[in-house]
Amino acid sequence: MRIHELNKLVAQRIAAGEVIERPASVVRELIDNSIDAKATSITLKVKNGGLDEITLLDDGNGINSEDLEICTNSHTTSKVNSIDDLYHLTSMGFRGEALYSIAAVSKLTISSSYQGSKGHTIIVDNGKKSPIIPNGPDVGTRISVEDLFLEIPARRQFLKRPSTEATMCKNVLIEKALAFNEVEFRFYNDDKLVLHLPKTSRQERIINTLTGKNKITTKDTLELKSNYERFSLYAVAGLPYIKRSDRSHIKVYINNRPIQNYALQQAVTYGYGELLPGGSFPYCYLFVDVDPTLVDFNIHPAKREAKLRIQSEIHHGVVSMIQKQMQRPIPSLEDTYYQSDLPIDNTSDVVASNKTNSNFTRKTPISSYFSNAYPSSNKDSFVGEDPRPKTPDWFEKAKKVLSQPSSVIEETKEVKDDNSFEWDKVEKTKFRYIGQAFKLFLIVEKDNELFLIDQHAAHERILFNEIKERQSTQKLLIPISFEVERDVDNYLLENTDIYANLGIELNRTSDLLWDLVSIPTVYKPIENKIIEYIQQNTGDAKAIEEGIFAILACHSAIRQGDDIEDKLAISLIEKVFELDEPVCPHGRTFLIHFNNDELKKAVGRT
Repeated sequence: MRIHELNKLVAQRIAAGEVIERPASVVRELIDNSIDAKATSITLKVKNGGLDEITLLDDGNGINSEDLEICTNSHTTSKVNSIDDLYHLTSMGFRGEALYSIAAVSKLTISSSYQGSKGHTIIVDNGKKSPIIPNGPDVGTRISVEDLFLEIPARRQFLKRPSTEATMCKNVLIEKALAFNEVEFRFYNDDKLVLHLPKTSRQERIINTLTGKNKITTKDTLELKSNYERFSLYAVAGLPYIKRSDRSHIKVYINNRPIQNYALQQAVTYGYGELLPGGSFPYCYLFVDVDPTLVDFNIHPAKREAKLRIQSEIHHGVVSMIQKQMQRPIPSLEDTYYQSDLPIDNTSDVVASNKTNSNFTRKTPISSYFSNAYPSSNKDSFVGEDPRPKTPDWFEKAKKVLSQPSSVIEETKEVKDDNSFEWDKVEKTKFRYIGQAFKLFLIVEKDNELFLIDQHAAHERILFNEIKERQSTQKLLIPISFEVERDVDNYLLENTDIYANLGIELNRTSDLLWDLVSIPTVYKPIENKIIEYIQQNTGDAKAIEEGIFAILACHSAIRQGDDIEDKLAISLIEKVFELDEPVCPHGRTFLIHFNNDELKKAVGRT
């Protein structure tokens, strides 16, 4: 075939394919235009996942009749006049491709009134434009996108179920709404209002969009702010006890535009540091405002990426902001168990109020408190109330035990720092089980030290080791069907044997659809957890094995809140002291310890 110029229709659809991939792409472009038009209220409606119709209504500035005539032409925009403007962008849209691309693959109807003038309407049906008619809304703009990809069946076959596409559209709206909290948003799916976000503060807007079994409140988050010469930072950051097993709730916005930037996500995790146990990630919504000349958004069709000319500076700023404003000293050992309120001042040191020993202070990293004193391994886990114990019953009991003469207990000649504790030097023999505290900790006296063992995490590690050694499989009475992303689908096509070796049988029923047929034998139903893991993970056999075993162990283990008999507790403790290291499958240490001298010093004994 010789080189020739493409006809207009083919060229239009090739260009449109780079910008409009699915209904959510349309939603993204339309909302950007509404925001640029200074809208204060945006309503989005989708039908049949956006394939039949997507409608957006706003109260923005609108489009006059002259501009309406050309707005669906290629490379027409009101936001850029010169090359220099590309390096000083303050608008969400700028390329002049959105309406042109949408019009090439759907029936596009735009009705608009410019600043209160008489409204007009234009219709473009798959690239074929009709004359403008004098008819439109009194205020703002109404855009309707019908029969998306109807004339491109090959594109439609790559889309997901309508319900999934509708969810993607809603997620785009939420993503935009987080940055523009001064705008009211509504989302309708098949004529049903499913989301309403009134104008509010940014922190409230973020919290209102978080869903799950547990409800996060403002008390569970901090607002972090830092200003620098060339940029400023703002974040709504979850306290360390609110954590996930993935980065899905570390969001980065640059100049109010959601951006995929692994380096800045990494900066957030670096900032939290040891405040979070291994394998856990925070809830953090980071907003970076930077001089437009220092960022380039014109590198990705969907504007999901950006080049930052001062990325290392911003990275350092993010780490520093979180470290300084999130990490703060916590009360001493005595304060922790005898006071009911944790100081909220971010910078003040906490000093023990013990009158007999006013010089005793304990500046412990917050990580010692959150990760050890109140562990949790659930993916979407957090505690909505102060996790500290409010009564000193176990402490009094332990204090009396340690104060009594005992042939087992020998006086320690020097106080060792917590960091000097070496698990491999702990004798794996005699111990004394004192009891259970708060239906979470097993209290153990051993070798002149007091151990608090998280019963769930400890049992989880023991089960993890046992599951790896022996496996059995159970078939589900009715297979469970689930949907996956394209990359996961491709991965599973080549790697079902990895799951089969773990006792998980998968069967592909159609494009992107799979059945879960069998799972390893466990004591509790965990099919949904396994499916969730499969949907989110690709990797080598070792990584998949570790992940699945961790799920099986976690959901079969004794839970926080379970009363356990002494016989079971003692058996569990024996196995704990046989472990190579006291770490749960998620990488979190599951015990804390105090030696005799530390405890005596904490209560004023010498």
